[in-house]
Amino acid sequence: TAAVIPLLDLAQRQHQGWLPLSAMNKVAEVLKMPRMRVYEVATFYTMFNRNPIGKYHIQVCTTTPCWLCNSDGILKTIEKKLGIHVGQTTPDGLFTLVEAECLGACVNAPMLSINDDYFEDLTEKEISDILDEIKKGGKPKAGPRSTRFAAEPTGGLTSLTEPPKGPGFRLRKELQ
Repeated sequence: TAAVIPLLDLAQRQHQGWLPLSAMNKVAEVLKMPRMRVYEVATFYTMFNRNPIGKYHIQVCTTTPCWLCNSDGILKTIEKKLGIHVGQTTPDGLFTLVEAECLGACVNAPMLSINDDYFEDLTEKEISDILDEIKKGGKPKAGPRSTRFAAEPTGGLTSLTEPPKGPGFRLRKELQ
């Protein structure tokens, strides 16, 4: 049914970011559907974690647009700063680091997500600062780290820079 993904997401949030088998079974029971159908959804979508993760789930996009903009450097900075590698969790259970396939913000590459927040237009220094702020108990501002708003072009606005000329079509004066 259409409710399986939202209920799996809710169950995952109730279990500190992962889906134990008992939670998947409960979703199947609530929806009156075979357990196997719920397992199929939970194993197909990468947003569902079937093993415990850290409090902060860091997903670094390493697909082509982010890779061309130094996602490898971002990943290495995180590994060095946290002392873990991709697929590992810090000993204190605070951070889990994974590589992610496209997170859908290619125009703001390189980018990563930490739990539900996107951090875009990153540099190695900025990710280091973000991790420091989290370690101190802070909540870094999500979104683009550049001066642009959302997904505006890096060179500034290039279209729609003046008000439209008005509604409708008119015949040019020289053709009247």
